[in-house]
Amino acid sequence: MAYAAVTSLMRTIHQSMELTGCDLQPFYEKLESLRAILEKSCNIMGDHEGLTILEVEIVEVAYTTEDMVDSESRNVFLAQNLEERSRAMWELFFVLEQALEYIDSAVKQYWMATSNSMKDLKPQTCSLVSLPEHAFEQPENIMVGRKNEFEMMLDQLARGGRELEVVSIVGMGGIGKTTLATKLYSDPCIMSRFDIRAKATVSQEYCVRNVLLGLLSSRSDEPDDQLADRLQKHLKGRRYLVVIDDIWTTEAWDDIKLCFPDCYNGSRILLTTRNVEVAGYANSGKPPYHMRLMNFDESWNLLHKMIFEKEGSYSPEFENIGKQIASKCGGLPLAMTVIAGLLSKMGQRLDEWQNVAENVSSVVSTDLEAKCMRVLALSYHHLPSHLKPCFLYFAIFAEDERIYVNKLVELWSVEGFLNEEEGKSIEEVATTCINELIDRSLIYIHNLSFCGTIESCGMHDLTRELCLREARNMNFVNVIRGKSDQNSCAQPMQCSFKSRNRISIHNEKELAWCRNSEAHSIITLCRFKYVTLELSFKLVRVLDLGLTRCPIFPSGVLSLIHLRYLSLCFYPCLRQYRGSKEAVPSSIIDIPLSISSLCYLQTFKLDFPFPNDTDYPFILPLEILTMPQLRKLCMGWNYLLSHEPTENRLVLKSLQCLNKLNPRYCTGSFCWERQGTNKNARQDSSGIILKSKLSLSI
Repeated sequence: MAYAAVTSLMRTIHQSMELTGCDLQPFYEKLESLRAILEKSCNIMGDHEGLTILEVEIVEVAYTTEDMVDSESRNVFLAQNLEERSRAMWELFFVLEQALEYIDSAVKQYWMATSNSMKDLKPQTCSLVSLPEHAFEQPENIMVGRKNEFEMMLDQLARGGRELEVVSIVGMGGIGKTTLATKLYSDPCIMSRFDIRAKATVSQEYCVRNVLLGLLSSRSDEPDDQLADRLQKHLKGRRYLVVIDDIWTTEAWDDIKLCFPDCYNGSRILLTTRNVEVAGYANSGKPPYHMRLMNFDESWNLLHKMIFEKEGSYSPEFENIGKQIASKCGGLPLAMTVIAGLLSKMGQRLDEWQNVAENVSSVVSTDLEAKCMRVLALSYHHLPSHLKPCFLYFAIFAEDERIYVNKLVELWSVEGFLNEEEGKSIEEVATTCINELIDRSLIYIHNLSFCGTIESCGMHDLTRELCLREARNMNFVNVIRGKSDQNSCAQPMQCSFKSRNRISIHNEKELAWCRNSEAHSIITLCRFKYVTLELSFKLVRVLDLGLTRCPIFPSGVLSLIHLRYLSLCFYPCLRQYRGSKEAVPSSIIDIPLSISSLCYLQTFKLDFPFPNDTDYPFILPLEILTMPQLRKLCMGWNYLLSHEPTENRLVLKSLQCLNKLNPRYCTGSFCWERQGTNKNARQDSSGIILKSKLSLSI
């Protein structure tokens, strides 16, 4: 995760320049060049201990430097006189010079180690596994269900226009793409329709020569260009079907597509890929076919064919257990194949079958280590550098959890690992990354909104197993769980106090484990009871306590100077004040004025569990609006103190979104006007200047 750590440090330097006005551009540009070296190196896969050690060192230095830059930049920002500011600026420059010197040395060592590792690899090859995906995807080409899909694909191949057409099958690893393609390839209708049939597997270990030799079904010492010419001449004038299996990149398609002449005789090319971008790039204007997961009946039929029809007679007890197992494998043929192989070795021992049924998730995970996981891991290791932390971030969420895209975008936007792109907001970059992961079949769309945008997404259980393993190995996410979770990758783990990872908490009892932690992010994903929190994690940048009920504003938050994201839920004791003339003490419903000291805060979310109880809203000080980095403010149906115009006007430099403002308190003295651009900022009647495109909702 050195790439992500350096990206995060670059984001911090950029924020420092915005906050202090210091010229740190030379440091930013130097890190940008070092990040480019890391990006070139990251495609080397396998167990390289030296690389891992260097990467860990880079990550640690980058995170430590971020914290120091935050502290020194804050000192510059809060300096009371020129002398204090000059001293703080000198400290800031010194910190960056020392860090850049070390990171530069480490990255160069990393590049040299990578170059040495490259010598042991074949050209154009980055090998992770010794067996290609199709070795596991087609156990004797057994395919159940998918009759309608098969006939639809068969119709596209055997009928249609005379032009050469490319037909694509898209889906995650292990979903049965190769099995379907092989079934089509061997169908009697296809065999009689085409003069020539040929197939080749591209895979991640991509080599043009191997693909050409595979299509020619020959061995040769000819140069690649002669092989391509021979293949083209062999196909020319004849109706052919070519199956290109497991293609990963558009570049791979560009390298071979010229070998396939269009003789206007109804020839077809059938592609299988995990990446919808590749499918769309190669397709002939028709949308690719997206493989779906099997339903329960199909899962059970597949298991029945592989075990019960092969191994002889079984008693009804075994069939009942088999149905339980089929229902727990998530509809992925690859998982069914692995489980069937395990059951076939057990014979008719009822107690062992029952044990598999009770612990099917962990059994699948154990076997995936040797088989399925190596297939699924290809998708992760082939990801571009900027998408790897995005994929690993899903380890935070619980199994089968519906993950709302808006929340994901909020978190990613402040985590620091997203690349800033010219002309795009950081939220737009986050949305693009989500779509890229969907296109690569690593996550799936759970639900669409009425307007057609992605509302929520999810991750298949087996892909999540990979995500958890990699996140733990890279020390990117630490999942703290209770005993109820039997997932082998999510057992309770020792919370490392010195680890700058992200901590995901799913159980109220484990919240205390984070005390004195140096975690980068702390996110609670379970609704906790009425608690009082001791916020002793001083370096945290993302603190999501939106499901943790707090009786009053936790004053410890004010000392968390590195915060970029803060989500709180208040549940005050107001029962005794209902129907009473006694005023509610300000200590219960007031937010401290010093909240504005959190100068890096970008997202501030308040949740008040009594949306209809407008008599007791929390009072937010207008000082919140002086926070220079604040981009999103969610009010939770609370309100801001009234404000009269003064000479010291409040300037909203970065605010993009203000929502859930209590309309009962939107008086004439607090009138917001939505601005369309940043060029002509206007002052409203409250004396507040709006300098950004603002989205207001109530």
